[in-house]
Amino acid sequence: MDAAELARQLASLEAGELRAHKAAALLEELPAEEAVRLLGELLRRAGRRSDPETAALEGLLRAVHDLLGEERLDLLYRAAEAAADLEVQAVFARSAPARSFDHEKEEWIDREMRARTLGQRRSLARARDRDLLPRLASDQDATVVRHVLENPLCTEREALLAASRRPQRAEVLEEIFRSRRWSANRRVRRALALNPYSPPALANAALALLTAPDLREVAGDPTVSSEVRVQARRLLGNRRGEAG
Repeated sequence: MDAAELARQLASLEAGELRAHKAAALLEELPAEEAVRLLGELLRRAGRRSDPETAALEGLLRAVHDLLGEERLDLLYRAAEAAADLEVQAVFARSAPARSFDHEKEEWIDREMRARTLGQRRSLARARDRDLLPRLASDQDATVVRHVLENPLCTEREALLAASRRPQRAEVLEEIFRSRRWSANRRVRRALALNPYSPPALANAALALLTAPDLREVAGDPTVSSEVRVQARRLLGNRRGEAG
C-alpha cells in the first residue's frame, strides 16, 4: 500500500469515529515498519493541503492518540526509532508537558460555578442555556468540558476558551482533541499546540495539520515544550522543501 491509496481509503469514510476506527484497524494490521512509513509520508505531505491526504492524516492521528493500545504504540515507536523517523517519533512522545497543572496557579476562578456540585455542572453543560457555556468551558472537569463541546449551542469561542486556558488539566485538553466537532478546527488545534499544559504527543498531533504561519508561531514560543518547538521546525522545513 502507498500513501495515496491509504489516503483514498480513509478519505472515503465519514470524518470522526468511523474514519478513526478504520485508521486504527489499518495501523494494527499493517507491519509496524510499513505503518510508520505511511504515517511519515502523510506527515511530510501535510503542507500540500490535499483533501484526501489531510483527511487520512486526521484519522490516523486520532487513532494513534486515542484508539491504539500501549503495546501497539510501543511497537510503532520502536519502528519509528529504527527508521530514524523523528517526525513520527514525536507523535508517539510520552514525555511530560512543559508545565503541570497546579491549583495555586489558577489566575481566575468562577467561584460561583465552582461552588456547584460536579453533577450540577455536568447537567448544566448539557442544557440549552447559551449564557452559561463560556463559564462551563473553563471548568477543570474533563466531562463537563466534553458536554460543553457536544452541546449544539457551543461555538468556537467556548472551544477556544477551554483549549487556551492556563493552567489546564491534560485530561481536559485530551477531551478537546477527541472532540468530533472541534478537533478539526484549525484555531482550536493551534490553541492546543500552543498550550504549555498540552502533553507533547497531543501538541505534536495538533501541529501536523497547521499552516506554516502557525508552525512558525509555535516554533518561536518559549513557553511551549522544546520537543514541540523542534517538531514545529521539522514540519516547517518539510513545507519549505515542498515549496522549493
